[in-house]
Amino acid sequence: MSAVETGRDLSAEQRSQLEQAVALHRPLARAASLARSNARGYVLFGALTLVVAIAFGPDPLGLAIGAVVTGIGAAQLRATRRLAAADASAPRALARNELLLMGAIAGYAVLKLTLLRETGEDLEAQLGDTGALGVDIAELAQSMNTLLYTTVLAVTLLYQGGLALYFLRRRPALERYLTGAPEWARTTVESLKE
Repeated sequence: MSAVETGRDLSAEQRSQLEQAVALHRPLARAASLARSNARGYVLFGALTLVVAIAFGPDPLGLAIGAVVTGIGAAQLRATRRLAAADASAPRALARNELLLMGAIAGYAVLKLTLLRETGEDLEAQLGDTGALGVDIAELAQSMNTLLYTTVLAVTLLYQGGLALYFLRRRPALERYLTGAPEWARTTVESLKE
C-alpha cells in the first residue's frame, strides 16, 4: 500500500489501522520533541561554552566541557530522529546520552567542590581590606562555591537522571507501536512531519 493514498482510497479497516498507528505513535512523537528541544539546547550551550573558552583563554576545562556538551547534543539529535522513526534502540541511546552528560556535569561539580575549589583569596585580594565590613570574604566565597556546585550536582542528578528514566520508559510504547500497527500504517505515520 502506498503512503500517498488518500483517505477516500482507504477502507474503513485501513482508516482504523491508520488512526490506531497515529495514536500509538503519539507518545514517541512527544518524547522525540522533548529530546530534540534538549539536544538543540545542549548544542547551543556547548557551542557558546567553546566560544567563551577560546575568547577568554584558551581555557582547557572550558574547551573540554564545550566539546562534551556539543557532542552529546549532536548524538541526541541523531537518536531523536531514530526515535521518531521507531528504532527500537533509540530510547536506550537517548538515556545513555543523558547519563553521559549527567556524569560529565557531576564530575565537573565534584572537581569544583574538591580539587579545583576556589579559595576566595583572589576575590579578597581584589577587594582589599574588608575588615571594617565584618565579613570574611574568603569564607563567604567558599560558602557560595559550595552552594553553587552542590546545587549543580543536585539539579543534574534530578534532570538528566529523570530524562534518562523517561526515555527508557518509552520502550513499551515503542513496542506497542511496532506490534499494534501494520507496516504500511507505520510508514505513513512516520513520513508525516509533526
